[in-house]
Amino acid sequence: MRRNAEDFMKLFFNPIKIWGKTLLVGGLTLALGGNSLFGQVYSGTLANLAASGGSLSIGDKTFSGFTYQDSGLTAFDPTAITVTASESGGVDYLTWTGTISLVSGGTATADLLLNYIVTANPGTINMIDQSYTLGSVNNGSLAVDETVSTSSGGVPIVASSHLDINTPNQTQGPTLNVNPAQSVLYVTKDISLAVIPPVGAAGSVTLTQVEQSFHQVPEPGSMLLGSLGGGLLLLLRSRRQATRN
Repeated sequence: MRRNAEDFMKLFFNPIKIWGKTLLVGGLTLALGGNSLFGQVYSGTLANLAASGGSLSIGDKTFSGFTYQDSGLTAFDPTAITVTASESGGVDYLTWTGTISLVSGGTATADLLLNYIVTANPGTINMIDQSYTLGSVNNGSLAVDETVSTSSGGVPIVASSHLDINTPNQTQGPTLNVNPAQSVLYVTKDISLAVIPPVGAAGSVTLTQVEQSFHQVPEPGSMLLGSLGGGLLLLLRSRRQATRN
């Protein structure tokens, strides 16, 4: 008789248990951006994206409005700069990869402006991280001023940062905290390169990669699904313990 009762309880509660786990996993997946298991990568050249008004999408992020303006660089080819949208561990990334450099036998400066728009749908972005990879530095340095605004005119600015780099390899820049969080952001990177070699010597600085990552506030629906799934699992666990007793 006890065995029949246990069988009945399994038949009744197993579907609910499965549903609860589905809600829990589904809620966590949505909270992480919806594509945490697939790791898609989409890319195009900076020249093509800027000329065609193209965009890149990954997860719930869309990157558009790519423009650039360079001056004084000795190596910069927008057709050889690859812009990539990717996802890793539930975080969305935007990366520029290619050679951006200044080489001079005397004091010299150069500048590169990178602009783009990031849109989150659904959700709002509350934090942007940045990192830079320098291939080589010889009597040179690099500085990056970044601004994040809510309009194409660049105002109002909701986050900004300044970073100085004078050593090779990857450097993590300041975190840009967006408060209040926004669904559409206009981002401008002002990258300044400078070489100041001693008399009779040369100087150079080479940037090989620029990367941004985007973090956002979980959607209320995602939090509700996760909470509901977790609550159902706790209810089932308590019910099972009571049945055993």
